[in-house]
Amino acid sequence: MGLGNIRTIAKLLNYPTGKKKGDDKMEVIDGHVHVGRRHLPLAQINEILARAGADRAVIFADPESSDIPDDNRYVLESVEVSDHIPYFYIGGNAYSTKRPFPELPDPQDLAPYKGIKWHCWFTPGHDFGGTRLGMNSDQVDGALTEPRMTDLMDKVREMDIPVNFEEHFDITVRFAEIYSDVNIIIPHMGGLNGGTERILDALGHKDNVYYDVSLAGLSESLVKAMGAEKFICGSDYPYGSPEWTIDRIKKMRLDDEEKEAILAGNVLRLSGLA
Repeated sequence: MGLGNIRTIAKLLNYPTGKKKGDDKMEVIDGHVHVGRRHLPLAQINEILARAGADRAVIFADPESSDIPDDNRYVLESVEVSDHIPYFYIGGNAYSTKRPFPELPDPQDLAPYKGIKWHCWFTPGHDFGGTRLGMNSDQVDGALTEPRMTDLMDKVREMDIPVNFEEHFDITVRFAEIYSDVNIIIPHMGGLNGGTERILDALGHKDNVYYDVSLAGLSESLVKAMGAEKFICGSDYPYGSPEWTIDRIKKMRLDDEEKEAILAGNVLRLSGLA
């Protein structure tokens, strides 16, 4: 199916929160979905999301893509014919040294997007907890404050968009400290950023840090302790199941307002759409 023939599940042109006038249905947004021109086409994504009961998704390129720059373009093409939310992918395959860009992108490249998906730019491997980084603290600070990085973060501040940030624990914590005025979303509740418990201990108190729940456990007690505004529904499709993720959140013993925040409201707010 060509992109010109693809239409989304529900057209939401006049109601950016996802509800049509007079519709009390709770909006559902999957905040972590990979797309690809060749291996994860939009038609397939829409079908999976419809089956899961999702209205739309935050979409970005896939680390397994053979052409991430082209899939960044595909993301923008996809949102021309859908209501999905586009994030710009920076990074590469987490288990290789392959990086699709010779250097960090020009800040102006971010302009059409609503956020950044940052995936293992510095480290060729996920940090499940205790993984050796191979960089000392001075090198980490240098990498996070070199001119192209600060220019990029200046653009992020100007646009007021979030960064979904997936890196080694030490880099993640330092990034959150240096860029404390940038909204940061930690995917998998930190499971691949050094471990959920370590991340929550280090960053759970920071106002600018949020968590998507893809491939992670979320309990009612944690929501009550930290606040529903801290969590974002996400599946990490095709590595996780949108249907399972959404159903799990809907079945949690939470107030409707808390579910609405996790299922859609938080990611809309952080992406500047609410």
